[in-house]
Amino acid sequence: MKKTLIALAALAAAGATLAQSSVTLYGRMDLGMSQLETTVPGAAPTARTDAFSLAGAQDTWTASRLGFRGTEDLGGGLRAGFVYEIGINADRDLLDGTPVLNNARTRLANLSLTGGFGTVVVGTFLNSFDTVRGFSPANNNISGANFIASHGAAITGVPADARFSTQVDIRSQNAIAYVSPNFNGFTLSAGTVNERVRNFDAAGNRTAGAKLQGVLLGANFTQGPLAVQFAFRDAAVGTGITPDNDLRDWGLGARYNFGPAVVSFIYEDGRQTTATARNRFNAWEIGARFPMGAFAPYVTFGQGEIRTGAESNDTSGWQVGTTYNLSARTWVYAGIGEFQRDNANGTLRAQREGFALGLVHTF
Repeated sequence: MKKTLIALAALAAAGATLAQSSVTLYGRMDLGMSQLETTVPGAAPTARTDAFSLAGAQDTWTASRLGFRGTEDLGGGLRAGFVYEIGINADRDLLDGTPVLNNARTRLANLSLTGGFGTVVVGTFLNSFDTVRGFSPANNNISGANFIASHGAAITGVPADARFSTQVDIRSQNAIAYVSPNFNGFTLSAGTVNERVRNFDAAGNRTAGAKLQGVLLGANFTQGPLAVQFAFRDAAVGTGITPDNDLRDWGLGARYNFGPAVVSFIYEDGRQTTATARNRFNAWEIGARFPMGAFAPYVTFGQGEIRTGAESNDTSGWQVGTTYNLSARTWVYAGIGEFQRDNANGTLRAQREGFALGLVHTF
């Protein structure tokens, strides 16, 4: 009897330990049909290029991914957590015909410790600039969407000096951050980064990134129908031991739910200072989503400016679309949009326009 009681006690203790920790498998798949048309006046070999994908347009609305996340109760109000997430891609090739390179590529990989003091997270994780840009209702990758981030995008035929390629990445890599507890709707965050930034050559191809070191700050307020996020980065970047570029960026996003409409506004400002030049970009976007049962039509419009050396470009973008919820985890979408970059005198520098239809399932 005594041995039986001891065995039962051991099993109960083991069960209690297992109950204090959990691991969840999650993911998302986004597949559909899309078309992208890029126009660059004077670009060789042609001024206009078309790309079309049927039954396999990957990541048109949101990035497909597979991940694991878990928590463990350490007692005393402490909780440990982890996230590991990779990108998945059902396409063999990208829209331009090049092989897919981001399949099984790490998107998130971090450990965290949470308690009454807040949360400390280490590794690769989403930062406060992701929250700012996330207020936009637009489709993730249709032309005119992700308008703020488009200022750092590569467009074949547009020289590298006409882009702002050192823009803030929404993922902090090789980083550590602290997130405060919630104080009457306010949450503060602070962290450091030590990562590689993505650069582009004149043809629009990615090159080996330079090393970036700096700090990221954030402040969030969420109360009822209102949500506001502020983000700030101060960093130095360079290919050598001593950084030769200074970067300073800030962003502000706000969203208010009026009921019949959810209205959002986003603004970002970035500056890059080198020994020979001072580059700058700024952009704003306003958007609105109109929930109507399973349907949720939306519209966005934005404008911006890029100044890199002697080059000055004006940008604009718009998108119109809708989603339709088939269930809590599955929805279809349709959208069309345009992104345009002009010289200061109004001459077209580059234009991207396209549409997408697709299906998203989360699990």
